Amino acid sequence: MKAPALLLLAGLAGLAQAQTLKPGLWEMTQTPQLSPERQAQMAQAQKAMENMSPEQRKMMDGMMAQHGVSMGLSGGALTIKACITKEQAERNLAPMGERGNCTHDSKRSGNVIKTHFVCTDPAGEGDSTVTLKGSEGFSNQVRITRKHNGKAETMAFSGEARWLGSDCGNIQPMKDQAKP
Repeated sequence: MKAPALLLLAGLAGLAQAQTLKPGLWEMTQTPQLSPERQAQMAQAQKAMENMSPEQRKMMDGMMAQHGVSMGLSGGALTIKACITKEQAERNLAPMGERGNCTHDSKRSGNVIKTHFVCTDPAGEGDSTVTLKGSEGFSNQVRITRKHNGKAETMAFSGEARWLGSDCGNIQPMKDQAKP
């Protein structure tokens, strides 16, 4: 589940190139359009999360927070919380995590940003369209192609993001994407 989330964040990275984001905690709710096999895996993951003991869930949430991500599954939607630092906002960098390793080609027309991205870790590429709604929100569509078990797999996500506030709580800021 971690690789698709990192690739999804890669697809959203183009939004930061066009507008200064507010620093702080952001919540992105993404609805995946997956193959039946992947939908079954997502349902399994959701059930596994629901069946974890409070201690197991707290440990998993803690490990995710150390990498700058908080994820939840609800009704087939994936909710990702990410912390953007003041420095990232000022430099117009989206959080990517230490394994991002992605290049982006973005073009903006008005409040719409179209980005093509290629990532090496996790490996995959795709396209995203982000529609800005001021400095505190956006909607998006992301299509990702990657190899899974030797086969090409395409995933698509659509969703909304909103700024929750300046306090990131226990979610650590993600590391900036390393420049190639």
